[in-house]
Amino acid sequence: MGRAIVDIYGDQVGARLEDVSSFSRYVGGCPANIAIGTARLGLKVGMVTRVGDDHNGRYLKEMLGREGVDTRHVVADKARLTGVAFLSIRDKDTFPLLHYRENCADMAIEPADYTEDYIGSARALLVSGSHLTTDFAAENLGVAIARAKARGTQVIFDIDYRPVFWGLVGRDGGESRYVDSATVTRASQRFMADCDLIVGTEEEVHIAGGDIDTIKALRNIRALTPAPIVLKRGAAGCVVFPDAIPDAIDDGIVGPGFPVEVFNVVGAGDGFLSGFLSGWLRDQPWEQCCRSGNATGALVVSRHGCSPASPTTTELEWFLAGGRNDPALHRSEHLRYLHRTTTRRPRPSPVLVMAADHVAPFEELPRVEGRTLSRLKTLIAEAALQLAPRHPGLGVLFDDAEGEDALFRVGADIPWVGRKIERTGPAPLRLCDDLPASVLLASWPRHQIVKCLVPREDEATRPLQDERLLELYRAISMYDMELLLEFVHPDTPEDAAAVVERIRRTQALGVLPDWWKLPAFSDPAAWVAIEKAIRHDNPMCRGVLLLGGGRTREDLLEALGKARGNPYIQGFAVGRTLFMAPAAAWLAGECDDAGFTTRLSAAYEELARAWLGGTAEATRAAGKAPARP
Repeated sequence: MGRAIVDIYGDQVGARLEDVSSFSRYVGGCPANIAIGTARLGLKVGMVTRVGDDHNGRYLKEMLGREGVDTRHVVADKARLTGVAFLSIRDKDTFPLLHYRENCADMAIEPADYTEDYIGSARALLVSGSHLTTDFAAENLGVAIARAKARGTQVIFDIDYRPVFWGLVGRDGGESRYVDSATVTRASQRFMADCDLIVGTEEEVHIAGGDIDTIKALRNIRALTPAPIVLKRGAAGCVVFPDAIPDAIDDGIVGPGFPVEVFNVVGAGDGFLSGFLSGWLRDQPWEQCCRSGNATGALVVSRHGCSPASPTTTELEWFLAGGRNDPALHRSEHLRYLHRTTTRRPRPSPVLVMAADHVAPFEELPRVEGRTLSRLKTLIAEAALQLAPRHPGLGVLFDDAEGEDALFRVGADIPWVGRKIERTGPAPLRLCDDLPASVLLASWPRHQIVKCLVPREDEATRPLQDERLLELYRAISMYDMELLLEFVHPDTPEDAAAVVERIRRTQALGVLPDWWKLPAFSDPAAWVAIEKAIRHDNPMCRGVLLLGGGRTREDLLEALGKARGNPYIQGFAVGRTLFMAPAAAWLAGECDDAGFTTRLSAAYEELARAWLGGTAEATRAAGKAPARP
């Protein structure tokens, strides 16, 4: 319960906040960061907060929900705006931080926003000290804690001391971590008697305990509560004091830290607590809780941002199994792969895509005045939006030339939107406008899946094509997007073997796409070899989409019927078989917009039935199928 804000992080590292020229937006605020961090580590998490009834508020709620956090008690406040923080990474120890929190939404949480039953349904309630800064917010915490105690829910108190929230430093002093204040000490101690776990840095323990001597401060806290106290010590790790406070800090239960190269220290404490709680709430020994907390904190400091830096269980296990031996975590390609693929947004399964990303098939068709390819693709987008409620796995694929208006029309209203990045032509690969991928993708919405048809190379074109593919993949990783690579081949045993070899070569380069778009090979043995090749280097690949390849309607229906039993084949991405007949009629003026939409929808429904098994019940069941991770 508590702070949920938008973090606006400067992209340029080594710059003053005054000098930053571009920013990235993330979920921020200590409780919200911990909600995401613990959800990524497999806990069932809910968030109680308020956000503005505004674009930033909707962003926070959607992002929390996407991470698996229960947002039923994230209330939209019509009278207040969402809190915002601007931050830059000046160096490894300096991070200028500017908060906009005057009368912000999360400070207006009230008891009517949540029920005792909801609090009681949880094993623990986490609250933070930033909500002790006003009488109204503190009174609400008191009610929440009372409801928790009435239902046997444990209370976790993250001291979360920020002098700027108390008006003890100037508004531009957000990075300050300690200013002595008797007022803050009294406020921090207000609910300690009801807490079951207390967590803070050394500075936070000093303020909560009212003494700059750490042992004295710990003993002052112990006099108020029997709760275990967790002392966060940054790179040195942590110490737990479950009982009486000893004479020396190191006489507590010490959890040593992990030496890593620091990229960004902001959010390390929230990362630590996420990892610690993933053990504590599973009743693991203190030593294991400390180990998980310190490892999670180490992973977070190696990345940009707070909540997006939180690791998943897969990453944490990799780190503890041996990844910790390399302190340069922020340079690890494998860790970057694990992080990107285990934090991807959910996608539907199966995925049945209308592939309208090419122009050439339509250019030769006769057309009457006023019937443009851009308008044709917008009609395809409108048809897709009409079909989507009946087909949750529907996807679309467009180019950004004639398909730009269609992409604008769809927005993010369909959960699978692909966009062509290559220029059609022979090897070596060329991208749109002959620009580098990092330049092109800078302006692309992050939810879009980047589709690239890779031309067949030879010995002469291979080096340059490999270089461009690798640059594309690195840009994809930098922007946390997804990549679909397409190989076009005939349906022959020789071509199936060639595709297997091309997949192996591509992935051996370090290019590990999220999706493959491949021909619908008729030989089952080909798919065994293809799946083995993909999994060898790219076990987190989402799967394969089948391309139509200009097959006749009957041939394609037969191919889809054979392929749908393979769980690794996730669907299809079909174009000409769907579009050519209705497009030819519309461009020639033989039908109106409604007629085109009707014919296209009927063709899509037929392909969807072929994939889903030919029944309405199968279509409905597919719509309820869980998303593929």
